[in-house]
Amino acid sequence: GPDGDIVAHEASSGRRLWSKKYESFSGRPGTNGSLVVAGTIEGALIAVDAETGLENWRARMSSEVISAPVVSTDTVVAMANDGRTHALKASDGSQIWAVDRGVPLLSLRGNAAPILTSNSVIVAGANGTVTALALSDGRPIWEQRIGVGEGRTDLERMIDIDGRMVLLNGDLFVVGYESGAQALTADAGRTLWQRDMSSVSGLAAGSDGVFIAASDGAVWALDRRSGGALWKNEVLLHRMLSAPVLMGDYVVVGDLEGYLHWFKRADGELAVRTRLGDGGFGDGLVVVDDTLYAQNRDGSVGAFRLRN
Repeated sequence: GPDGDIVAHEASSGRRLWSKKYESFSGRPGTNGSLVVAGTIEGALIAVDAETGLENWRARMSSEVISAPVVSTDTVVAMANDGRTHALKASDGSQIWAVDRGVPLLSLRGNAAPILTSNSVIVAGANGTVTALALSDGRPIWEQRIGVGEGRTDLERMIDIDGRMVLLNGDLFVVGYESGAQALTADAGRTLWQRDMSSVSGLAAGSDGVFIAASDGAVWALDRRSGGALWKNEVLLHRMLSAPVLMGDYVVVGDLEGYLHWFKRADGELAVRTRLGDGGFGDGLVVVDDTLYAQNRDGSVGAFRLRN
């Protein structure tokens, strides 16, 4: 949280296991199960033990880290807000490499979380590009532009990819603000399809489709292979939706007033809603097995399961 607390709760009951006070955090944590890593507003990356909350190490970043770092067994990858991608050793936080891709004069506040593959890290930039970097040394493997800004002013031409990307069975699905939605091959960055679309929160993808919370609040389902529209629901227009997540036969989004909404994946019908606190969710929804865990911006944390 922004007050500097990291808190661990028992997943089944919500019982507090431990709580530690650090500096003011700027984004949600990433973890590999044993190490928890989060960035601070002052530009530090702090790694703590998942069992105790005690600090293992800290490293200085080039600027604050807003998106969740990605943590593997031996590597931590974090996107700084100035456009630099940092790779560090998970054991001690020492830097392996850093790549500066820059940022345009105008961009949204935020960064898409990186995606790790066996030999690369995929990152999205505030200039509307997606790049695969070699995990070993940070050299570029491929780069693809997602949309081209159009208009007479810098504001009109602004495109940015801040929302959640998804890698599924070798295909990478991306959507950005005024950049469109696109499917790419993860190994070479080759475009499979693209569609006119705008989203600041990102998408979810499954075998039955790609689900997008658009900038205007519409929820879309697109065909995974072609990008064609399967359904669209506009019941939540202008409610600043979170990144969607998949939960069984449903796609779930949160809105700016703390409501969580379950839509049927088959036809987009709104099935149920409930409320958690009073704030929006951003990228704060995670599904593990049959449980949805949610944290919103007012600090409320909850776990939800569907009943018949």
